[in-house]
Amino acid sequence: MSKRPPPELQAASIGHNIRRFRTAEGLTLRELSERSGVSIATISKIETGKISGGFATIYKIARGLGVLVTEILPAEAAGGERFVVHKKDAAEVHPTEIYDYFPQAFQPEGVLNPYVMVVHTREVPDTRDWSIHPGEEVVFVLSGAIDLHYEGRPPQRMNEGDSACFNSGARHAFVCAGKEPARIFSVSTRGPATRTADKLIFSSPV
Repeated sequence: MSKRPPPELQAASIGHNIRRFRTAEGLTLRELSERSGVSIATISKIETGKISGGFATIYKIARGLGVLVTEILPAEAAGGERFVVHKKDAAEVHPTEIYDYFPQAFQPEGVLNPYVMVVHTREVPDTRDWSIHPGEEVVFVLSGAIDLHYEGRPPQRMNEGDSACFNSGARHAFVCAGKEPARIFSVSTRGPATRTADKLIFSSPV
């Protein structure tokens, strides 16, 4: 059974991870603040473990760093289990200004990062809020419709049952294109760092 680290260890781990990614990118606190929209003071407090920040704040910082949120948040201890089942009743929602994230079963030391996402924004987010992270991503529309915005390409309308696979090293964002919020299933990988993306594959149900 997975166990969540104590709050003080969570804060220390989050701060350590942010500082590690920031220094690896050669960013100052000011530069990360400009990229993420999070104040210098807040980032500094998180890095030093004084606060852990909420999910929405960590989400913005992850965007600024170009990494997955799960690469910053401390993984739950899984006791070496290689088979993980995530019950529906245990679903935990992580709301942001543009999406709501529902984490699904994953291996803490694995390469897959699965989420059910509710896309409620109907406006194209500011570029700094677009996702960008090394690896690949597959998106499947569970209900509703979205426009997939992908760096260097025109928006792609995706309806229920449509899927897309792309290099997530390019900036991308989802925008609700229907009357009701759209639900999508997204699986991304923690792959080797790359910032170039020249492949984007779509498919629709027959």
